[in-house]
Amino acid sequence: MKCKYCGGDVTLQDHFCPHCGRPVDQALRHQKEVREYKNEFEATKREAINKISVSSGGGTAVGIRLAIIVALIAALIWMLINLNAYDINERKEKKLANANYDAYVEQIEQYIADTEFMALSRFADKHRLDMNDKYKQYRDIFYAAGDYEYVYLGILETAYLANDTRNLYYAENLSENVNRFYEYILTERSAYSDADPEKTSAAFKEMEQDIAVLLQKYLHLTKEDTDSLRELSKSRRKVLIEQALDARIVSVTGVGLSEMNAVELPQLQPAQEVEK
Repeated sequence: MKCKYCGGDVTLQDHFCPHCGRPVDQALRHQKEVREYKNEFEATKREAINKISVSSGGGTAVGIRLAIIVALIAALIWMLINLNAYDINERKEKKLANANYDAYVEQIEQYIADTEFMALSRFADKHRLDMNDKYKQYRDIFYAAGDYEYVYLGILETAYLANDTRNLYYAENLSENVNRFYEYILTERSAYSDADPEKTSAAFKEMEQDIAVLLQKYLHLTKEDTDSLRELSKSRRKVLIEQALDARIVSVTGVGLSEMNAVELPQLQPAQEVEK
């Protein structure tokens, strides 16, 4: 597996590339899925213990302990099977992607032509195309589209600001994701990607324009602000986005993002439906 920034070798255990220090998205996604499986395991374990406790009212203490041990072993086996299912699914998706190469490429090209980069990101993620060398000519676009998706979702969270105002995961990470997007599209293209430079640059430009329009509309940045994002340092870009984000949230809730966890927020009416 390759780092999307420098092309160095990485593994699913590397949260950060050992060569360039940047985040390894595939590893972060894998670790998230592992945590989800572990949470399901804990829930299954508790459920099994509760059921045994209820159904063994008249049993001996030894019998109850043995039943609990059996339940825990069964739950552990279930978790191991599900963790192994991740690798099985990886191989399955790779096999499907290789067998359906022409159809998948046609779909990818359609997403790019229609500038549907959110859909492209999810298609590539679902079928694990970013890790499939048969599709490496699109790898740069897949990676940028993944960063674009996180930026898009962060802006949409601030646009809606619906009842659950504290559930702003993507918004809280918006400045970081904007920086990651620009860092990637401004990085020298990696030699291993086999990308079409013209097509890749055109896709990057479309994504960048989409992000600029959304930032202007929902965070009220000026065109001058969005035009400057390419040239700003990471720290200045972060300050610009966070100040605009905080102003937007304050205008709706009366408190800034950093204060949200410390106060009781009012119930808000959902905003108008967002247009792309």
